Amino acid sequence: MQINFKRIILISFGMLLFSNLYAQDSLFIKGQILGDKIDNLTLALSDITTSPPVVTTAKSGVDGSFSFKVPSAKLAIYRLYLTADNFLMLLMTGQDINLKLNSEKLNLNPEIAGSDDTHILYEIANKSSLFDQQLDSINKAYGAARSNENLADQLPLLQSAYEQTAENQKEVLRQSLMANPASPSALFFIDKLDIDADLAVYEKVAGSLFAKFPDYKLVSELHSRVELEKKLQPGNPAPEIIMPDQDGKLIKLSSMRGKVVLIDFWASWCSPCRRENPEVVRIYNRFKDKGFDIYGVSLDRDAKSWHNAIASDSLAWTHVGDMKYWQTEGALAYGVKSIPHTVLIDRNGIIIARKFRSKALEEKLEEIFGKD
Repeated sequence: MQINFKRIILISFGMLLFSNLYAQDSLFIKGQILGDKIDNLTLALSDITTSPPVVTTAKSGVDGSFSFKVPSAKLAIYRLYLTADNFLMLLMTGQDINLKLNSEKLNLNPEIAGSDDTHILYEIANKSSLFDQQLDSINKAYGAARSNENLADQLPLLQSAYEQTAENQKEVLRQSLMANPASPSALFFIDKLDIDADLAVYEKVAGSLFAKFPDYKLVSELHSRVELEKKLQPGNPAPEIIMPDQDGKLIKLSSMRGKVVLIDFWASWCSPCRRENPEVVRIYNRFKDKGFDIYGVSLDRDAKSWHNAIASDSLAWTHVGDMKYWQTEGALAYGVKSIPHTVLIDRNGIIIARKFRSKALEEKLEEIFGKD
């Protein structure tokens, strides 16, 4: 009988490939708890992107050993904990993780094998926490100085020290993120930087992470946010908004071309917005006959409250709203995360500036229309 070695080799290779694929269906987080009482402890594990949280538990053995079996994924971020305040964050990137942990404080000098990104996470966190401690001390000193008139002369010095320490912390974060832009650990720190001031850092981190983990929810959200931010930079066309006014008539933002327009995102329930409205009314009345107008976008949920606020505050300009709160179409188009939020556009619908009100707005309008 003639043996078909080629067929045998192909079958064997196929079985090996199948077994490898099957083996990759799951990964393991294994470890050992060290300390005085280590047996029969209940450890919990949850994926931070799952809402509501799905918690898996495991009991430690007599030697403190434990094991969790988790689905294989290119990226997963887990919270491993004994209690709510005794936890360790784990960044899993397709490899098993092995741990040795202190029972009193899981994130105190943990030994981690299989996750360089978790090491990076805690290296950056430790650097940042030193500044947090300094800021806390300065803040306490500031509070003490405010309550003691004999220490009043220290307030400017403490304020300056606080601002400088906060900036030093941001600089350390900038350097750390730029040195590790493709590490998922960046997701924990990027929002500590202002996207306007540090758009270049955001671009680098979002682009690097998206190239590696395009399907991971937090990465894709960050990437989308940065891409929108880039589109909203001064000099770019303002995205169109088409929303109903108080009578339900659809009003296009582009219908106001030919005027310098302030897109004003606000709501009747927004106290800072309402407090500033008298100043916005004054500025509007000063420049409205020179070619200035306002397109107010409401983030209200209740039409009656919206209408009452417009009347009460004497806001005599164009108003639109769909009563969808933070899901308002105009707010989504402009990435609005807080209000008041403003965008100033020129007569051709090009963005001039963003995120200013009152004094800065008036100064910009004086540049455009003159002071007279």
